[in-house]
Amino acid sequence: MIRHKTHTMFKQIASLCSGFFLMLAFYAISPLSATVIVQKNGDVISGKILEEKKDKYVFQSPYGKLQIAKNSISKMILDEKTIELKDIEFKNKKLKARLVSEENNTAVYLTEDGQTIRKEQAKPVEVKPPETEVKPAQNPIDRHKILLGVTGSYGLSTFQQLDTGPSTGGPAPLDQSFHANTLGFQASGHYALFRWVGFGAGFSFYRWSGNASLVPRDAQQISYDAQIVNTSMAITGSAIVSLLGHLGEKNRHDLRAEIGFGIANNAADMGLTFKNPPQGFPLAATASGKARSTALQLQFYYVYSLTESLRLKAGLGYYRAFYNQIYEPNLQGSTPFPPNDKFSVDFNRLLGAEAQNPQIISLQLGAEFGF
Repeated sequence: MIRHKTHTMFKQIASLCSGFFLMLAFYAISPLSATVIVQKNGDVISGKILEEKKDKYVFQSPYGKLQIAKNSISKMILDEKTIELKDIEFKNKKLKARLVSEENNTAVYLTEDGQTIRKEQAKPVEVKPPETEVKPAQNPIDRHKILLGVTGSYGLSTFQQLDTGPSTGGPAPLDQSFHANTLGFQASGHYALFRWVGFGAGFSFYRWSGNASLVPRDAQQISYDAQIVNTSMAITGSAIVSLLGHLGEKNRHDLRAEIGFGIANNAADMGLTFKNPPQGFPLAATASGKARSTALQLQFYYVYSLTESLRLKAGLGYYRAFYNQIYEPNLQGSTPFPPNDKFSVDFNRLLGAEAQNPQIISLQLGAEFGF
């Protein structure tokens, strides 16, 4: 009887030991840490891998034993505890969970008790760099192409005038030395072909007027006062050259040379008033003439920009009309001169004398408009 009870007790102890060793063996062959599997459909499962087969895992999860195909897994985390716990807010509650996946602006968290939480993340705000106004690069040839100029001038000229020096008798000779009081006006239009060169046309007008008195040494000789006016108008084709390469450029100063050549109409008028005319002698006489000739115009000037389109011009000018005789050799009295009168004969000879091509040197000041 005692032997039978002892045998039964040993059998129970053996059975308990066998169960204990089976549990130890099970835990020995099972992973000690939890594994997280993130599937392609977004499901997250935490548990232990019981067995790995060729195309799937046998997985022990809180929901029971699962068989998960390998091709359905997007991520597998072998030890979830290596992932740092974070504080998250879910349904107005603060929880501690591990971030196991981020896809399509959705974060997947796994809580300590195996609960899966999905949170939609705010899309990152694209921060655009501040827009800066991009100014188009200034084209160096972006400039005024049409240049219109007007200029006034004052200077010296060598138009024919009466010599006011002492006279030994008879009319005073004609003189062509430089004398002041020559006024001028120029207008021009040019097309700036390049920043160095432009071509166009110009108009020039010059006028000189002067007075002379002749009192001969011999009281018997005729004395008189003379008023003389000479004009020259020219139309020229011209070219301008920018010495700085700024032709037509906006808000830029410039230094230029201009040359023109064309046709001029010239006129001369002389009026005489006699102071002591003899009996039968006219009280006044006139002489005049016209001549068409070629003309040369040279200018050298500085250009200063006052505004984008308006510029100031200042410089020197040279003008020359190429004619060598202008007066008609016939002095016209207020009444006819006596026949073979020595004064009129001598004066007509002076009027027919050859002239030297008159020249003008002047200071110029004007404006230019760009378009």
